[in-house]
Amino acid sequence: MADEWFEYDGELGETERRFVEALRIRAAHWRASPLDSRVAPPDAELPLIASPDLSDPVAHCVLMTLGVHLDGRTLRGDEVHNQLFTLPDEPTKLAFAATGGPEELATRAANWFEAVLRRPVVRCEWTLTRQIHLFADTGEIVGGGDGRRFCSPGQLDRVAATGRLDGGRWVDAGGFRQPDLVVRVR
Repeated sequence: MADEWFEYDGELGETERRFVEALRIRAAHWRASPLDSRVAPPDAELPLIASPDLSDPVAHCVLMTLGVHLDGRTLRGDEVHNQLFTLPDEPTKLAFAATGGPEELATRAANWFEAVLRRPVVRCEWTLTRQIHLFADTGEIVGGGDGRRFCSPGQLDRVAATGRLDGGRWVDAGGFRQPDLVVRVR
């Protein structure tokens, strides 16, 4: 089915199949598109990978690719490479790990995916120059990995409440100035 969460080609073992089925049940209630998710069955180099994208449908871009690697009774999750779906060499602030049975691990993965997908995101735009996406609750660049902050906490509160940076001072970070527009993405 072309609109099912975590589609895959190929065969899965019993553990992987139970994990994906349990994950799909939880994903059915997410406010995102199933087309932004995938499963890569295990191969000689990687374990099973389940991965949704955090995207901005208006800007037509993927902001971050999340992924979990299921290897038997061990699950590791983090921001993953958007084409290879490999975990980073150094875990990010989003990283987590768990052990357990397939249904328990699917619950842990779904809880983690939901927590990241629910975080508020804003798009800061500068006319004719650039745009960046920030988690409105922390000011971190979405998919930035380095955790740099671009707004002060007070400005972030205004962004979260109003979707705009009204007043206040834009923190100088590599030549950035107050954006011309801040749009609430999610």
